[in-house]
Amino acid sequence: MPAHRKWKGKTMEERRLAFVVSGGGARGAFQAGALRALFENNIHPEILVGTSIGAMNAAFLAVHGFNSSSIDLLIRTWLDSAKKEILPTNINWLALRTILKTPDFRCYKKVQTFLESNGIGPDLRFRDIREVQLYLVAVDLYTGQLVLYGQDPNQSVLEGVLASSALPPFFPLFERDGKLLMDGGMVSNLPVEAAVSEGATEILALDVTDLRKAAKGATNLKAYLRKLVNASEQRHIALEIALAREKGIPVHHIPLHGPDSVSVADFGAAKASIQIGYDITNQWVEQWNATYGNHQPIEVQLDQAVSLWSR
Repeated sequence: MPAHRKWKGKTMEERRLAFVVSGGGARGAFQAGALRALFENNIHPEILVGTSIGAMNAAFLAVHGFNSSSIDLLIRTWLDSAKKEILPTNINWLALRTILKTPDFRCYKKVQTFLESNGIGPDLRFRDIREVQLYLVAVDLYTGQLVLYGQDPNQSVLEGVLASSALPPFFPLFERDGKLLMDGGMVSNLPVEAAVSEGATEILALDVTDLRKAAKGATNLKAYLRKLVNASEQRHIALEIALAREKGIPVHHIPLHGPDSVSVADFGAAKASIQIGYDITNQWVEQWNATYGNHQPIEVQLDQAVSLWSR
């Protein structure tokens, strides 16, 4: 995917490359490393689409620009995340408090303060973002329909990030204009469909989904629920990628995970995750260049690159 390649007669001016950035909590650190590798290889997006933690990463880069200094800042932010304890690790305690109707949303306030301190303040509107188009994905629980922040240029970017991340027991559900909004990852954790609807001609999907936590031999309720969520999530991802390909839009799906599963709450693993995300993405670019050179892009399988980290 070199900068001056033509695809199906399209010049760089006609191409609209979308980076689609999945949800996954602390696994979003993999994406920070991947974004560094893409920048270094001169692969830049025209569109950024994110869900949940992917919405935070996408909004951060949209606000600060897709450049070396902003990616460095994003990486430093991830490295500092464990020290700042933005999200607690005791999920069971938070869940119990939510069930007992005494939720603790201090982490929500921490995230809001964190976003505001990093340039995503309450007055920032999507129309203020100039370099790329930014879209953030939430879901309306009343209808089951996706809600795409960014289609209306007057919407608040901060509200979009918070709505896309609204997942109890961490964050409260978000009510707006007769909608009950929740983390978009519940129905579109890798929002390829949103990128297609907003005019992407090619999609690069940074996916931090990791199915290995749902061990085949696990039989307790928690394990069954995890399997259920994973099965639904993978089905949605497969359908959205198939939809894009049916429309003739190439989707380059890059799974990002290391040799060991990383919990969605394990921000202490950020340093290793960033490096792994960087390495996997560089391997993908090298494989692409070695195999296809400056020819038209076709579907690329990433099994070899990913398997290096899965052994």
